[in-house]
Amino acid sequence: MNKATPPKTLPTVAGFAVGCAIAALREQGVPVRPLLEKVGLSQPDFSVPQRRVSAAAQGEFLEVAAEAMSDTAFALHLAERCDPREIGLLFYVASAAKTFGEALTLFARYFRIVNESVRFALSRQPERLIVEFNLVGVSQQRVKQNTEFWLALIIKAAREVTGRDVAPIKVICPHTREENQEEFERFFGCPVEFGAALGQLIFSNETAALPMKTEDPHLLELLQPFCEQAEKSRNTSADSFRASVENVVERLLPHAQTEAKKVAEMLGISVGALSRKLAKEGTTFVEVVDQVRRSLALQYLVEPSFTLTQIAWLLGYQRPTSFKQAFRRWTGQSPSAIRGKKRPPWPI
Repeated sequence: MNKATPPKTLPTVAGFAVGCAIAALREQGVPVRPLLEKVGLSQPDFSVPQRRVSAAAQGEFLEVAAEAMSDTAFALHLAERCDPREIGLLFYVASAAKTFGEALTLFARYFRIVNESVRFALSRQPERLIVEFNLVGVSQQRVKQNTEFWLALIIKAAREVTGRDVAPIKVICPHTREENQEEFERFFGCPVEFGAALGQLIFSNETAALPMKTEDPHLLELLQPFCEQAEKSRNTSADSFRASVENVVERLLPHAQTEAKKVAEMLGISVGALSRKLAKEGTTFVEVVDQVRRSLALQYLVEPSFTLTQIAWLLGYQRPTSFKQAFRRWTGQSPSAIRGKKRPPWPI
């Protein structure tokens, strides 16, 4: 059966993160062109932050850049040195808000201007403001560095525009991480959780109410029409439904909750609609789960800190033997056969 996947060129992002990474690589004398070619990017002028590239390609570029720099927290360190003003329109419209909470609302509303692959949702509770985020059209395990870059950049920008040492109550990431967790807690100033079912930034109401040093109601009024126009032109293709299913499956695997009913519930549709939508893209729910497990297995096996038992659990298997049998079915090899390889090829 022909398995259709979303076009690699959609969704797109402004090349700001790529440009920052290229500058950091060049400072350390790391050849950039081979890394760009490895992820299918040409050698354009990434000094222009608005240059748009594939979201998947940018995510993978930050991953290979982290490997080339031998820094598993590369994107966090990259965000610490970047100037958030270089994001452009999005930064200036958010910075013109009255309070930090209002700035977050504007940032979430217009984020597609710079990145079409992320969706934000804000919810207020009696004592906190929760910023939820979800990925569309990309695999969260293949854009881990990119996710960490933007989360860190949000906090860095918040500290600059409020003049306060802004710290969330908690940061929750949907991707897994085993190394350098203390680095993230140092920067964010709060507990940071990885491998959760949903990504979140959680702030106290006191933090959300912080006044902005950069408040400018006239600038806000001037810029919002431009943001509305730019946001409307950045619509991710509807062909990314399979990728949406994959991301939900990835979040649920460690919790052993990958039944079609649970996934459909999280997507807000019926099980029948889930099956029909996937069938239109030439695949089934069982095939999607199997292929997500295969892709993640190849990624987890290059992490020396993961044992086979841990990997089996992360993939939703109750026993390591079940994982080993599945891996041999996928690749014709045992999991231990690719241990030690720096970067196994991504599965087709």
